[in-house]
Amino acid sequence: MKSLRNILKPNNFQFLNQRSISSAKRQVQEIRIPVPAGYIAGKWWGPQDKRPILTFHGWQDNSGSFDRLVPHLPEDIPILAIDSPGHGFSYKLPPGMAYHNIDATIITKQIKDYFGWEKISLMGHSLGAILSYTYGYLFPKDIDFIVCIDGLHPLVNPKKLDRVSQSIEEQIKYDALNSSKEEPPSYSIQEMAERMHKATAKSVDVSTAKYILYRNIAPSKKNPGKFYFNRDARLKVGPLQVHDTAEMIRVAEKVIFPLHVTKADKSPFFGNQSLFQEINAVLKKCNKNYEFRNVPGVHHGHLNDPECVSGLITNFIRKHDQFDRSTGGLKDEMKVDESIYPMFKYKKEILGEL
Repeated sequence: MKSLRNILKPNNFQFLNQRSISSAKRQVQEIRIPVPAGYIAGKWWGPQDKRPILTFHGWQDNSGSFDRLVPHLPEDIPILAIDSPGHGFSYKLPPGMAYHNIDATIITKQIKDYFGWEKISLMGHSLGAILSYTYGYLFPKDIDFIVCIDGLHPLVNPKKLDRVSQSIEEQIKYDALNSSKEEPPSYSIQEMAERMHKATAKSVDVSTAKYILYRNIAPSKKNPGKFYFNRDARLKVGPLQVHDTAEMIRVAEKVIFPLHVTKADKSPFFGNQSLFQEINAVLKKCNKNYEFRNVPGVHHGHLNDPECVSGLITNFIRKHDQFDRSTGGLKDEMKVDESIYPMFKYKKEILGEL
């Protein structure tokens, strides 16, 4: 088999040779957190002797989504960016099981208990922001602050139960697809980057797709030099639960912990725009520690152009980082070598020299 570097010619794949800023300022450690269902994989950025900010990525992304943002945030505060189940290097559910958004709340509790944190700091993008906010209003006493990037409240679908029945049909279809012994279609890295660019309505730049790709793909056995997407197909399933609009507004009245929300001006509203505006108004009225900021850019602006949000997030963190972080740091048992992952030998060639 030819080396990937020979297959991906520099002249044709210039974006692969860009130098990453991802480790320019911080030490990065691959980690695994044991939970009852398996291991939650992720990346620990920065000091290892302090409680970190637990960070959730968006739908079908992974912890690589934050590779370009983290180096712009305060260097003295660790960031623990995890791969949600079914994404990246984390466990996948057994056949016949379904992913639910509320799973993230349970996992967050498990992680908090594992470290023995008294308080928890959360940051999330898109679905990760929704999951962070959901944990916050369910367990407000646990929170010291939350940062939400281009996402906030759970989606409220007007079709409600009709949409749930459709999701159940999707669950059956994708569960069967997962069980197939056929290898999924494979592509070059450049083709995968372009497919991701199009699939996200051009939200992920072709030049930054690599930061997410290397944790969501696997080398093809049928077509050497090509790769296929290996995230769990069941993640494509629509909502299996519904949320009540009035309830979303009511719980917003009780959110008094520090909360920072950014909304990209070229990003669509995922869900009900009028509900977002109502909740935003309630938070502004009831929470003196609430910040909402419109920022330039697209939905994945934190990845494409991190400086559009990094200054605002840094200022918010500096203002509200008031609880003790001296306990609950990285445990030696969590540390893993990247070589345990099959994609490790391709990582530098995909990302460029770090």
